[in-house]
Amino acid sequence: MWYVIQTMTGHEENLVRMIRRVLNRNDYADCFVPYYERIWRQQQTSRIHVERLFPGYVFIIAENPDEVYRQLKNVPAMSRLMSDGMFTFLPLEQEEEIFFQRLIDENHVIRLSFVEKDFRGHIRRITGPLESLENQVIRWQYKKRFALVRVHLLGIEKQVCLGIILTEDIQQEIAYGKVEAPVTVPPRYQVREFIGKSAEEEQEHLLAGDRIIVSSGPLAGMTGMVWKVKKGTVEVGIRLFGQDMPVKVPIKEIDILER
Repeated sequence: MWYVIQTMTGHEENLVRMIRRVLNRNDYADCFVPYYERIWRQQQTSRIHVERLFPGYVFIIAENPDEVYRQLKNVPAMSRLMSDGMFTFLPLEQEEEIFFQRLIDENHVIRLSFVEKDFRGHIRRITGPLESLENQVIRWQYKKRFALVRVHLLGIEKQVCLGIILTEDIQQEIAYGKVEAPVTVPPRYQVREFIGKSAEEEQEHLLAGDRIIVSSGPLAGMTGMVWKVKKGTVEVGIRLFGQDMPVKVPIKEIDILER
């Protein structure tokens, strides 16, 4: 079962280290602080921060919480925290446990979700952690690159920010900024495979006869009909100079209007 230890903000990793040092390793499966990725924008530059998801909370997975609690209580430093009311040990509900299991990766980090928008600004596709949470999003903050999401922790509804990455972000190299998590990060953010589809995958969604609109590039905003679907491009009939002219457009620059 998953349990949450509530402690002083800023001392979460100290508590994790102490628990790992004093507890019998057979009495718990894991102890960690959950983190999330977030893009911070400054002067038209993106930086990836890795921050604590719930400041003041430590998660522990144990089958015998009474034994874990007993061992912790025998440590003077932990005993003082308990007596001062600065340490609580509470179980997650089963739904909450499943929720966090689904979101947190092997490094205990909730990764960025890719949000693709169409030319109208409507969401076209979501991939990543937020893919299954769209109905729990309270507000999208595209400029600040996060979604405000409604979650439950210890039976209480909380609002947390989960990071998003947009098309304009993945077209540039993104460096890391503040990293609170005890993880090793690469020199640059690695755009994950789920963000982009291959040309072959995109072709599955386009058929001859589809009404489309060009979403970007020099022909942005123009509409037409798909004539042929090729590898990486589409031949589109677009009305130019009073007649339908065949124009080759990259698949990634096309949105379907009508099928």
